Amino acid sequence: MLQQTQVLRVEPRWHEFLAQFPTLHSIASAEVSQVEEAWEGLGYYARARNLHRTARLVTRDGADAAATLPSKAEVLRTLPGIGRYTAGAVASFAYGQRTPLVDTNVARVLQRVFLPKARRKVAATENALWELAERSLPLKSGAVWTHNQALMEIGALVCTARVMRCGQCPLRVVCGTASRVVLSPVSDAVAAPRRQR
Repeated sequence: MLQQTQVLRVEPRWHEFLAQFPTLHSIASAEVSQVEEAWEGLGYYARARNLHRTARLVTRDGADAAATLPSKAEVLRTLPGIGRYTAGAVASFAYGQRTPLVDTNVARVLQRVFLPKARRKVAATENALWELAERSLPLKSGAVWTHNQALMEIGALVCTARVMRCGQCPLRVVCGTASRVVLSPVSDAVAAPRRQR
């Protein structure tokens, strides 16, 4: 539900959806139209159809009532509608796997810290961001959840698309972008540089 949709919009719908479909088996056993109806208001209905297809695949068309999603990101990526980010998020947050994830917020943070002069929408930059995310993971898999969540939160709250709150950022001492900005004595925030495409 969180693909391309903000948490504040998803949260109330998530609880309703979970009440109606508490397991993969319940999703797989439903008609796709029922899943789409429960999804109503969130947009991107292909996500609902992919969720239904994934539930049917994982549960073997509803035959396995105890089925769960795979724990490995590379296996998750073989399922309908699950890309690199979603696979990393599920593997990391649900299973504690040592797996990177790069959403818009994480990409912004990593680029500003390590690649301040790189152009964002270039394939080489995207690949470099995933490599950086992988290399920055803690060695202990138990700390990966916190690490990935922290990068997402820094990007959402501190290092936003419009405002960089460098004075509040725990990464400022190693940040390539923060080292090039001058903070005002009355504010710890600066306007974000215009993005190059």
